[in-house]
Amino acid sequence: MRRATRTLTTLGLLTMAAWSVGSTIAPAETAPDTQAATDPKGDVRSPLDLTRVALSRAADGRLRASLTVAAAWTGSDLQSNTTPPTPPGSLCLKAWTTTAPPDTTPDYLICTTANADGALRGSILKQRANKLPERTGGADVSRPSTRTVTLRFSQTAIGKPATLYVAAESTRPGCPRGSCIDLVPDAPKTLKLVLRKATT
Repeated sequence: MRRATRTLTTLGLLTMAAWSVGSTIAPAETAPDTQAATDPKGDVRSPLDLTRVALSRAADGRLRASLTVAAAWTGSDLQSNTTPPTPPGSLCLKAWTTTAPPDTTPDYLICTTANADGALRGSILKQRANKLPERTGGADVSRPSTRTVTLRFSQTAIGKPATLYVAAESTRPGCPRGSCIDLVPDAPKTLKLVLRKATT
């Protein structure tokens, strides 16, 4: 009986301690609402005519960006097959993490490009003053439809910002002119995703 009493007493104390600790822990932050923007098709002459971008935080904490174009596309539509070689095409998410758009360049580019065999590759590029962007990590690439590509990447990979401003950008292969670039939303607008409250 004494052993049973001690066991019950111990369980009671542990339960009270757990309740006390639990009562001091702030509830987990709820996921922010998905932010999205659309764009009418036909505003650029490109097979990579962006029509929608959406950004959200997934259940595992990673960020998820979905970019949709007007027509079906494959990795070959990002390849440059000209002679001499010209810059390839890309679908990117421009991300401002420490600076405020639109008067500054984005801090990061999260892009999908195509390898020589047409397979898609996701990269995280950090912008550097007076230098080419530096690849600092990768992003998981998936194709939920023939028109959409989804990029998943960790918050830590872009500095774990409290607030994130983004815009989608597509660039037609072999064409660096501004007329070959499509933005959603159109500049100077961006999407804003608040990931956590800033601490004071």
